[in-house]
Amino acid sequence: MTTSKRSRAARFAGYFFVLYYLVGFIGLSLPSTRGFFISLMPLSLLLSAAILLFFHRKWHSTDAIVLLFIAITGYLIEVLGVLTGHVFGTYWYGSALGLKAFGTPLIIGLNWLMLTYCVYAIMEETRLFWPLKALAGGVLMVVFDFVMEPVAMRLDMWHWQGGVVPLQNYQAWLIISLVFLAAMHLARIKTGNRVAPWLFGVMLVFFLALNITLRFL
Repeated sequence: MTTSKRSRAARFAGYFFVLYYLVGFIGLSLPSTRGFFISLMPLSLLLSAAILLFFHRKWHSTDAIVLLFIAITGYLIEVLGVLTGHVFGTYWYGSALGLKAFGTPLIIGLNWLMLTYCVYAIMEETRLFWPLKALAGGVLMVVFDFVMEPVAMRLDMWHWQGGVVPLQNYQAWLIISLVFLAAMHLARIKTGNRVAPWLFGVMLVFFLALNITLRFL
């Protein structure tokens, strides 16, 4: 695929994400359709990740190894968190994210991979020294989680003891994000992915809009 064609395809994928998440926002906002759209969440996550990774500039074995490390480690950390309450705080998963093992949705590792990849690709375009890129990216991921948490509880993605998100959760998110982002930087992964900023921006606006809307519905 030529550079111009790849650029047009990435722009089309960005527009698709805008439309796709807009439909999702409407479906989740309406009580009459909320249950159906919640059931589509695992499929939506898989589709989003597939499109995102399709636009990875050039695959190397190191890229695949690091991304698998993030997905698998992200899942195992979540399992540890659910079983012990010592990582993020005391929480449990609902039914929205699909099939679970050890009380943890199998797809949650893909969520860590997708968010880390998007933030890495965004920071990749800056001129900062890589530790600063990782730190800024970690903060960006914590901001994303802060926006997502209230929506997650309303949509039965996961729930916190007492209905309150502990500070420990955000501290853990920052540390884990830093480790994952540092792994990508140390592996010198070059994403060249123009879809990543689209997807991250659309998801952030999606959760922000739901955060506001679901308070009144």
